[in-house]
Amino acid sequence: GGMAAAHGVIGQSHFLLDNPQHMVPSLKEIGARFFVTGFLRRYISTGLITLLEEGGTMFTFEGTTKRCPLTVTLRIHSPEFYWKVMTQADLGLADAYINGDFSCVDKNKGLLNLFQILIANRDSDITMSKLSKRRGWWTPMLSTAGIASAKYFFKHILRQNTLTQARRNISQHYDLSNELFSLFLDETMTYSCAVFEMAGEDLKAAQMRKISLLIKKARIEKTHEVLEIGCGWGSLAIEVVRQTGCKYTGITLSKEQLKYAKSRVKEAGLQDSIKFILCDYRQLPSAYKYDRIISCEMIEAVGHEYMEEFFSCCESVLAKDGLLVLQFTSIPDERYEEYRQSSDFIKEYIFPGCCVPSLSRITSAMASASRLSVEHVDNIGIHFYQTLRCWRKNFMEKQRKILALGFNEKFIRTWEYYFDYCAAGFKSHTLGNYQIVFSRPGNEAAFTDLYASSPTSN
Repeated sequence: GGMAAAHGVIGQSHFLLDNPQHMVPSLKEIGARFFVTGFLRRYISTGLITLLEEGGTMFTFEGTTKRCPLTVTLRIHSPEFYWKVMTQADLGLADAYINGDFSCVDKNKGLLNLFQILIANRDSDITMSKLSKRRGWWTPMLSTAGIASAKYFFKHILRQNTLTQARRNISQHYDLSNELFSLFLDETMTYSCAVFEMAGEDLKAAQMRKISLLIKKARIEKTHEVLEIGCGWGSLAIEVVRQTGCKYTGITLSKEQLKYAKSRVKEAGLQDSIKFILCDYRQLPSAYKYDRIISCEMIEAVGHEYMEEFFSCCESVLAKDGLLVLQFTSIPDERYEEYRQSSDFIKEYIFPGCCVPSLSRITSAMASASRLSVEHVDNIGIHFYQTLRCWRKNFMEKQRKILALGFNEKFIRTWEYYFDYCAAGFKSHTLGNYQIVFSRPGNEAAFTDLYASSPTSN
């Protein structure tokens, strides 16, 4: 019966051996399987998750409400899956995927669907009444998460973004290889949320639209000196100078990015207008003032404790009638404290030392450390779902090239997990992505044209 049912689920009989080798779990793994299946039985109130073990044993967890129509089938390749999930909750799930303890039958949307089902259940009232809220932003997973979380928490604490550590954290992500990023980003090498006009639109066109949106919001003029904190591979710098003719300074903590950005500026013949420096924003000389400061998805790397310092540094180098424009990913305020003290997949595997802020964390830092106030807010978060799907598609299509660069299968699965984990967060509106314009009170000069409304992404 199990085999027939399994055939039905997968729809392709050749997936299963006629003489299946049943997984042989140890006693601890049998206990873990009992625990995890029991948990899923209680937790899943909407959507459908099927676990298919090697050898045909099948578990189905189907919600009673129709709120989430999604289904996913996981193929469990090793009983380690249960042990990891039981002891490490969401990080255990990541570990199990990266190590190949399970895979999804639907290679394109399986992982994404799994996250969306878990998020839908996290947010469902039925589940919440059964299980008290637990850690993690996409699911309050398992109550035993405490066993493992202490270990990750200490690791996370050790990564606080002191000057030397900040450089180490940033370079760990960005110095991977310019070539790696060039395989999945668009040709402008823009590693932040794009703004799309329709489904299926070209990624480069959507990135150019986002850049134009930032330029309009920053109201940049030819006479301005612009500072970019976290200049990436230089795409924003080049486009801003092309469109406005201003003078531009970009700072970064990644040597690889710096080298790449400098060579691109040279190619574009803009070296008289753009300079890039390897420098922490905390080391900027306050004697020098900039008319506009832009920082696109860099504040996530600042860290909770340093948010005030970020705003006071920005203000100290911002000219009298200056504007500050930030773009950043955000987490809901109700989840911020819990998230900040946990160590989730992104902090552990992808961005060491990162802290995705909540909107009120940003505004409270602004209020306590600067005279700035908010002029305009726009949430472009839903566009990040489409951006991430583009990146994932490019990444998965280039697997052979990535392996040829010396990365392994585990690395590929880590990034696949990252793209889908984030995409589900944006799709469900758990995560947002804000573009905010800040100014000091009384700044008439920056807003002389009363009838030019601030552009929005909608």
